[in-house]
Order: sequence, then C-alpha cells, then structure tokens
Amino acid sequence: MRSDIEILFLLSGLVLIALIFLSSLILLFVAYFFARDIFEYLSNSPAVISRRRTLGWEPIGRFLFINSVGTLMIFSRKSIRNGELDAKDYEALPVGLRRIILFSNWMMLVLSTIAIIGAVLGKVNGWLS
Repeated sequence: MRSDIEILFLLSGLVLIALIFLSSLILLFVAYFFARDIFEYLSNSPAVISRRRTLGWEPIGRFLFINSVGTLMIFSRKSIRNGELDAKDYEALPVGLRRIILFSNWMMLVLSTIAIIGAVLGKVNGWLS
C-alpha cells in the first residue's frame, strides 16, 4: 500500500501534466488563430519577420513560433535593446493578445520549473525509479 505522501505526489503530478497540456493548447490556439494578427502588429520586428518564412501549418512549428514570440515578450526590454523586437510594435499589439501570450508562456515556465523540482524530489525520495 502506498503512503499518503506518495498518493499526493502522484495526484499533484497528474494535475501538473494537465495544466501543462492546457497551457500548450492555449498557446496552439493563439498560434493558429492569431498568427495573422501577431504578424500584422509585429511587422517591424526582425525576430518575428524571420520566423514568418519558416511558419507552416504543422503543430510543432506553430508551437515553436508562439513560444519564440512569447520569449520576446517576456524579455521585452532585452529584446528591444537587442533590436529583435520593435518598441512601437510591442506597444501596438492589443493588450488582450499580449496578456494571453505572456500568461501562457509564464505558466509554461513556472510549470516546467515545478515539474523539474518534482522530478528531483521524487527521485531523491525514491518515489520515482
């Protein structure tokens, strides 16, 4: 019989997987249905323009595209300073779309960190083999 802490670890791992999946679906939704808006509003940003040529309809490419745009937005000051993101374009992007992209990318970053910490804790405590 498993202890209560092992059952809690298992359930929290399942919730973590579900949240990562949900966040990935939100990012894919934005990548498929708002890519035209992203390209329209960020048309002067070199990093976005270079990714437009490689963007196809496959989910992996769309996922990588929206993650790269989200990374530019998360580190917007550095991206603007490096010339990868145009400041006027960043300000012109609709606030709702910017919030969805930022929230989803931050959630993926936080959930990935939690997953790594959970995997290390599980390995140390012998809950994972």
